Amino acid sequence: MWFILVLILFFLSILSAITTIPLVLIMLLCLTIVFKRSMLFALAFFYGLFLDLFLVRPLGQTSLFFLIFLIIVLLYERKFEIKTVPFVFFASFLGSLGYLLIYRYEHVLWQALASALIAALLFKGLKQLKVQS
Repeated sequence: MWFILVLILFFLSILSAITTIPLVLIMLLCLTIVFKRSMLFALAFFYGLFLDLFLVRPLGQTSLFFLIFLIIVLLYERKFEIKTVPFVFFASFLGSLGYLLIYRYEHVLWQALASALIAALLFKGLKQLKVQS
């Protein structure tokens, strides 16, 4: 199962280099909330480096953003119930908004809203996948 998720993240990182919606960030957020594995931090680091190489940015910027964002989300676990669709929706909206503002994309609010909707659907799907296995 992990091989399939890594493969999906690989294709999402290529797609994220083509589109401006941060699909890798969304996928990492949903995987972190559903599975809570420390291996996901390593994936966030390496996929951030891959995106930096692919998008010709200084190495480590995206990795740093991904890691800080995931740590902040996990810190909120003590205060909020993070395994809910509303939390995933708002966390992905704010994370995508921050990502898109930092890298100066256009139409930031619409893309952040689309990211939040995709994240909510992906979260529900991953939750069902975890229940079935």
